[in-house]
Amino acid sequence: MEIYIFNEQRALEGIIESFEYFRWTRRYSFCGGFELKAPATKLNISLLKVGSILWKNDDEEAGIIEYFELSQTGKETLVVSGRFTTSMIGRRIIWGSEVLTTDLSLCIDQLLNNHLISPTDPDRQMESFSFTPENLDIPVNTQISNENLLDAITALCDASQVGIKTVFDPASANFTVVLYQGVQSQAVFSKEYENLTDQVFTNSDRDFANTALIGGEGEGTSRIYTAITQGAGENRRELFVDAKDLRQEDFGASYEQALLFRGVSKLAERQIAQSFDASVNLYGNLIYKVDYDLGQEVLVLSSAWGVSLNTRITEIEEIYDASGWSVNVVFGKGILTLQQKLKGVR
Repeated sequence: MEIYIFNEQRALEGIIESFEYFRWTRRYSFCGGFELKAPATKLNISLLKVGSILWKNDDEEAGIIEYFELSQTGKETLVVSGRFTTSMIGRRIIWGSEVLTTDLSLCIDQLLNNHLISPTDPDRQMESFSFTPENLDIPVNTQISNENLLDAITALCDASQVGIKTVFDPASANFTVVLYQGVQSQAVFSKEYENLTDQVFTNSDRDFANTALIGGEGEGTSRIYTAITQGAGENRRELFVDAKDLRQEDFGASYEQALLFRGVSKLAERQIAQSFDASVNLYGNLIYKVDYDLGQEVLVLSSAWGVSLNTRITEIEEIYDASGWSVNVVFGKGILTLQQKLKGVR
């Protein structure tokens, strides 16, 4: 693995020849990130600048440096960190409102084209980005107004269990946004099979909801409502979803489907949170990027804990340091963050 650095014009500046620690975190439906700690040599200081592109030659994605720190505690050290270049989509907002009533891929094509790839205002265009939609057979019925473009797109991907990444081509210096669906893998992870080492299992229903009352246009008794109902008695957990921003005139006969889509999206954020965070034994019976990879569905077992999960790999963290390299894998969805909870009750 080699780390190449490109300047803001995407010209190759050089290769990082020495570092102390490198963390590369890939995420399925969200933007990944990285952190690099290196000696503060003249070469490293000249290469690792805010805005520079960092690319390791065994991965499709690249990162953009957003943070730079020089420190001296006995020796001079340089730390840089940032997110993958998918984060550049977040430099745009949805300028006004977008009504989305087609396949997920076409909806994301609409958002990217209107606000990043070929917007009406040429100052908003990012010429180095491209996207080619492919029908995923995932219908979307919603309206989004004035949100951050990256947040809106990753929320749609997360609700639909679709992955997103931005592929960097060093030869052309272009970025291609790609949607993908993780396939079923035959991999089985278990400490008993000696392919897992440290492991943490979490299971929380604190934020769980399975029934939603969705309120659309109107006031008082004239307001339009629809509902998604599941469970009864103590097993029924209710949530109100305010969808007043969805206008009937924008959806016509599909208005109820638009309200239901909003409800389904909010309930997806409020599912029971089960996750299995583990360090993978790289010398076990499974090979990273051959037997398993980000987004794939796998089986995770722990006989001692009585845990059996058919789940998706949602995050992979690669760590390189003086002791070699390791891989930490997150299976499933963790407990909701505060930001997700706030979105869920909007």
